[in-house]
Amino acid sequence: MFADLHVHLEALGEPVRAMLDNIADCGVTHTALQVLTKYGICENLAALYWKTHYDRMHVYAFGGLHQFDCFGDIPYEEQAEALLELGADGMKFLDMKPDFRKRLGKGICDPSYDRMFSLLEERQVPVLIHSGDPETFWDPDWVTDYHKKVGWFYGDGSFLTSEEIYGEVFARLDKHPKLQVTLAHFFFLSNKPEEAVRVMETYPNVRFDLTPGGEMYLGFSKDIDFWHDFFVKYQDRILFGTDSNANKAINASLNTFVRQALTHPRQEFTGNCYGPMTIRGLDLPEDVVDKITFGNFAAFAGEHPKPVSADGFRAAAEKVYDCIRNDPEQADSTAWLTEIRRA
Repeated sequence: MFADLHVHLEALGEPVRAMLDNIADCGVTHTALQVLTKYGICENLAALYWKTHYDRMHVYAFGGLHQFDCFGDIPYEEQAEALLELGADGMKFLDMKPDFRKRLGKGICDPSYDRMFSLLEERQVPVLIHSGDPETFWDPDWVTDYHKKVGWFYGDGSFLTSEEIYGEVFARLDKHPKLQVTLAHFFFLSNKPEEAVRVMETYPNVRFDLTPGGEMYLGFSKDIDFWHDFFVKYQDRILFGTDSNANKAINASLNTFVRQALTHPRQEFTGNCYGPMTIRGLDLPEDVVDKITFGNFAAFAGEHPKPVSADGFRAAAEKVYDCIRNDPEQADSTAWLTEIRRA
């Protein structure tokens, strides 16, 4: 068994099937589609659709909130309730990524999230949160031209600082200590080992995933003995992920790179993480790797995906279709909805 917690759609229809085939070819048996509704109003439906229309892996769906479309005025707790009733296995939040946080104008500590997080905590629903970004994205001397181009330079004074973003996340975790949450991308703490330990010790229901950015693995390599021991100590709270999506041609290389990072001896090796990267392996025992690559996923998301409500799915598809059918900017989504409504 092998599980990838952190996969995205970023497409509808057959490109998603091709991505899932690519992931299955890597030996993955369980994967969780993490919805980012900023890419389209249909992503929640698409994730639920592939749960029932793909048979080479167990497919899970972590729903995303509608915040900028025609459903954005629906209270968050009502949206979450509806997604869980449809068959969502968990919830995904991009809200604390700095550019998205700026667009929202509020963080997950805002009172508008209170009832939803209380619901998720009470029901022990698994939650994945992207919080922050690599620290170089705030530094004009280190941020790359590519990251500037895509809007990921945060050092111009118009974005929250990294510390402010972490503070908002901690405020939510303090308010909901039993929330079952995974902080994506290792919470961007591979260069802050003492803080990583503090988070693990302070919040016993927090987990980290290993989804690259490569800067995470460069950070590990600076003190590989410390991180080897960290992974062994917190072996029940670290999960495998790749950030694969339908627009990437390197899903297999990401999968291989993360596996190599876990198992390779502590000397240097060169792997492919968005291009060649030389790091040191964590040299983890086999039983620890087994937990990171499957056992912890099963404990967090469940050994089997939740069933999808067929009647609920059809009703939700009709509702979305009615919302966008006359919008020329939603032509691709409308065409996909028309196709699945006829199926």
